[in-house]
Amino acid sequence: MRTWIKPRLSPNHRVVDLSTRMGTLTRGLFLITALSLLFTGCQSTRPPQVNALRVSKDIQFTEFFRRTNGWVSGDGALSVPLSDGRSLWLFGDSHIDSFDRKSKTVPCLFQARNAGLVQMENSFKDAKTLVGTGTGFRSLFKRIPGDDPWFWPLGGFQEKQTAFIYLAELHQAGTGNFGFASTGNDFIAKMTLPEMTVTDYLPVPHLKGRGFGLGFVKEPDGFIYTYGTKGSKAGTDLYVARFKAETPERDWTYWNGNTWTDNLTNAASVFRTHAVSISVCKVRNKIVLTGSALSVKCDMGRDIYMSTSDSPTGPFSPTKKIYTIDDLVKGHSPFFYLPSAHPQFINRKDELLVTYSINGYEPCLPVCVKGRMNPDHYRPRAIRVPLKLIDPDFN
Repeated sequence: MRTWIKPRLSPNHRVVDLSTRMGTLTRGLFLITALSLLFTGCQSTRPPQVNALRVSKDIQFTEFFRRTNGWVSGDGALSVPLSDGRSLWLFGDSHIDSFDRKSKTVPCLFQARNAGLVQMENSFKDAKTLVGTGTGFRSLFKRIPGDDPWFWPLGGFQEKQTAFIYLAELHQAGTGNFGFASTGNDFIAKMTLPEMTVTDYLPVPHLKGRGFGLGFVKEPDGFIYTYGTKGSKAGTDLYVARFKAETPERDWTYWNGNTWTDNLTNAASVFRTHAVSISVCKVRNKIVLTGSALSVKCDMGRDIYMSTSDSPTGPFSPTKKIYTIDDLVKGHSPFFYLPSAHPQFINRKDELLVTYSINGYEPCLPVCVKGRMNPDHYRPRAIRVPLKLIDPDFN
């Protein structure tokens, strides 16, 4: 099962929307069955420290996602840093060129199953939207004609003059909020640089119910390490695979707890957590796992968790609550998922950029009113997390 999920929309009504699967998130795009854990604690009687490490909101990045043309709103907000200083932002279901300035709304139905946004280095202006030009949904990644099956991007990496984007393939499977399923196949799209043109789709090995592509770590040994999850009532188990950077479509091996094996059945969980909607990246000297509390509708989980490791194969530190989102409309919190860290955007205060997705407030509040919706209820938010708050051993 994926670590982030989004329901399929009917043609005339937008329901609460990885993915894993992004959504989303999230397998970056299937519902994770996990235990909801109740944390209790004692209130400290000590006065607050003046210089205590605190998470803050990043207004500049949040406003960057409040766009009125090109890509207007969506979920995911996974980023791929590029060697020329640009960043490729990846989104799932997205509204494209559909913002009405008078009502400040968009149609309830999105226009693309996936999209990209290229941000220039050190700039919040002139970002370029990447979508497709064919019939039907204007999806950037579309392997075959038609809109079913479709792709939700989970992440990516650059190797030489090619960006490789991991895609989960979904198809319609029933009706209702979660009327979709995996086709059983994932792909890696190749994009040429600097043009950002999609040139090919490479099938990846069958992953037997584990959703990989939830982050990529390039190490000096020439391997790319990627992470997958599998959920159960006991929690979310994390697995590690690796492949050569120049051949991401073949020769995958999996960590079995002692060595690397080409048999996925023998892969061992390197970490178990109550967090879902997981992504992994390398931040300076640490491997950083980011996840969320379980949320599939309004007024459910609101917490963001993080964990670190000194090695791609673990062990990982205990899951630590970093932040509780405070997005509220009429006293209700949103459907929330896919927190993701972006190490290329560490600021001068040694604060890591983290984004997360929200997807409306149903069933507490309606999303679609007279065929229109508020795009702010379907746009990523951004926060800043001090590195030392995540792990005191950051250097």
